[in-house]
Amino acid sequence: MDYQPIDLNSHANADDEVELPYAEAWRGKVLARGLPFLAPESGGRARVLRLEPGETRTVALDTAADVRTITFAHRTGGHADPGFTALNRVTAVYRFGFSDGESLRVPIRDGFEIDIPSLGWGMQPSLAVPDESDSLPDRDMGAFADAGGRQTEVVGAGRWSDRPGGPSFRAQGVETRPRYFLWSWTNPRPEHDVVHIELESSEAVVEVGGICVGFLDEHPLLPEPARVVTAEVPPGYTGDGSDLEITVDRGTVTYTTPLLRQPDADDPFSAWGDAQDVKVAAVYARVSSTGSGTLRLEANGETVEQARWAELVERRSHGSGSLRVNEVGRNWVRTKIVDDATGQPIACRVNFTSADGVPYQPHGHHHHVNGDRPSWNFDVGADVRLGRTTYAYVDGRCEGWLPRGQVRVRVAKGFEYEPVDQLVHVGDETRELTLRIKRAYDLGKDGWYSGDTHVHFVSSFGGLKEAAAEGVSVVHLLQSQWGNLFTNIEDFLGRPVVSDDGQTVLYTSQENRQHFLGHLSLLGLTEPVMPWSTDGPEEAEMGGGLDTTLSDWADRCRSQGGTVVVPHFPLPLGEQAAMIATDRVDAVESLGLWPDLMYLHYYRYLNAGYRLPINGGTDKMSNDVPIGMSRTYVRLGEHDDFGYDAWCRALRAGRSYMSSGPLLSLFADGRSLGDTVHLPENGGTVAVVATARSIFPMCRLELVHNGRVVASSENEAGAHELTIHENVRCDRPGWLAVRVGGGGPESLTLHRDVWRRSIMAHTSPVYIACGERPATDRRALEDVLALIERGRSYVEHRVAAAAADAALHHHGGDHRAFLVKPFDQARAAVQARLLLAES
Repeated sequence: MDYQPIDLNSHANADDEVELPYAEAWRGKVLARGLPFLAPESGGRARVLRLEPGETRTVALDTAADVRTITFAHRTGGHADPGFTALNRVTAVYRFGFSDGESLRVPIRDGFEIDIPSLGWGMQPSLAVPDESDSLPDRDMGAFADAGGRQTEVVGAGRWSDRPGGPSFRAQGVETRPRYFLWSWTNPRPEHDVVHIELESSEAVVEVGGICVGFLDEHPLLPEPARVVTAEVPPGYTGDGSDLEITVDRGTVTYTTPLLRQPDADDPFSAWGDAQDVKVAAVYARVSSTGSGTLRLEANGETVEQARWAELVERRSHGSGSLRVNEVGRNWVRTKIVDDATGQPIACRVNFTSADGVPYQPHGHHHHVNGDRPSWNFDVGADVRLGRTTYAYVDGRCEGWLPRGQVRVRVAKGFEYEPVDQLVHVGDETRELTLRIKRAYDLGKDGWYSGDTHVHFVSSFGGLKEAAAEGVSVVHLLQSQWGNLFTNIEDFLGRPVVSDDGQTVLYTSQENRQHFLGHLSLLGLTEPVMPWSTDGPEEAEMGGGLDTTLSDWADRCRSQGGTVVVPHFPLPLGEQAAMIATDRVDAVESLGLWPDLMYLHYYRYLNAGYRLPINGGTDKMSNDVPIGMSRTYVRLGEHDDFGYDAWCRALRAGRSYMSSGPLLSLFADGRSLGDTVHLPENGGTVAVVATARSIFPMCRLELVHNGRVVASSENEAGAHELTIHENVRCDRPGWLAVRVGGGGPESLTLHRDVWRRSIMAHTSPVYIACGERPATDRRALEDVLALIERGRSYVEHRVAAAAADAALHHHGGDHRAFLVKPFDQARAAVQARLLLAES
């Protein structure tokens, strides 16, 4: 037996009058920090040994010899002078009597061996600990008021009791405290038996709830610093690891997290997350324990395997069993990531793991962002989670603990740098590491700059840092509204924020939203365009009426010189047809999702004769997706220097393509994106050259003419460069574009972010003009007209609108007429095009 409780029932002389609604009363057999106590009780009531000032009690020890430690569960009661002045006051004296007749007097001082009465936060005793260990909040559930606290992933001992189903005392402002503090006395004369303890109170009431004697040469309340413990999954296991847990009785343990089978070295996406079908190979946790602590691997609460901590440490590199302490040692290492060409530190994202996948992320970053759980509507910043792997955003420098031995490092920086996946050795004396990342493509030298038109929840300066690390030059942080949630209000400046090196720009603007009519990104605003959302949930407040239209939002954005983008095109599609038909849209945005649906609607508008650039946006709403996973590349004007206004002008001009990886070029008779090739009235042949390059394998590059694929370049195994040379006969006005997507196995065509978006790219068109003939397709125009009628019917017959005398809107006049006006304008415009097509 390593520890044994002392029965205090014969010494208990008072009821336990401390009422703590969040903590169990001490009675009978109690485990506190893994130590056994036999708390006095009588008739179901908790009892204590209470010493009034000047009172003495003697407790005989009827135990085996070789007592090494004695641990007391005690507390102070009333004090003649409570508060800071009690610090270091001797509240009691404990005398330890030995078998040879000698005794040892130990003063029990307020703030040292016992608590200070009436003082709470920040004033725990220096030599005693609360009777409860540090712990973890529930990983999946919790009170709304505790949402912020749960993100800490820690519950400090004696500070917050988060019992399942119980109330949140932190949120209610209730100061929690331990029932007892534990103090351990170490026997300085272990060769002599301790036969009794004399407890004498001095100037305050002292209450003792339990005594535990120990026979091991260890401090029972001082576990060693945490080390990584892994456990292989049981044979035949097919679960996701969520039902497996590592526990310890005499120490603390972090959340148990699955370890996936590590990606192969030749996996082209190894620096971009985990594949969907990767199996769980093991679980791990970081464990702090005393040598006598018992670790257990549990499956659904049943013990699968157990071992003592001291034995695990000793058998670290040999022995049997799946529970292992696999951290031989660790070093605090400063790491520098540099551009291979310049040798200068470069912003990027990075992931460090041990050889078997245990994360060792830089200090200040998460090992598993959001506790290895998905999230929405908050972004904790500086990290991104792809699959089950968390990456840290750094400016080229970072530092923190790394395990000795082989360390796997993965580094990525957008689509223009080759990802890094390499093993580095951390030796006993390693203090610094330098990693190099090489640029594969330099689009900036040809005037191409990337941007993301759709980012939520990050801060302005956090967004700048993350964008730089992902190689995104322009990022649009969008204020928005979900019911009563209004986001990024404090970030709006009405002007861009620029990084110190001038290479990254962030502009906070708006995404205005309506659940049927659609969403609208209003970029480059100098003043807010309100209301942000309208007509009720999910976008606006409960019970709201339709206060305005997307067309009105677009007009007010344009009046400020802003840029109007239809986000996550084509959904929702209630008003976008009316806006496109009335030239209120500057570009439509692809998220890298629903490519077939996007093609259907995008090609319809192009065939109807509308000049409509395409752009890419991410719709980042959590740490589960990086900025720029779907991005826009634009080519600046010939005489433009890089800047926000120049970038937006290029987007509006159609010198753009969207990409979630591939980098495209398209030339038709020497003309490029956004340009027009002029042919005779009866048409002609156009010489087309198109290329796609990518750090990811691509399976198919396609040339699209008026919605039909007319040429392609394919490689089933995936290639990093594809090219098309084709002469295309153009008999009527129209357009040409190229796209990458599909045509290969899922493992090569889908990203590993939370939405599994396609690895795709699509250019804005090169337009084909045939003399003065209009570019109109009757069937496409009829479809556009049907969409306009659908939106108009919703506005006229479905939405709630206040009576004229009940609400005065910003536009004044007849509100219902105001709402249907843009649809009537659009209908007239499309009908005029139909008449032109007939002629």
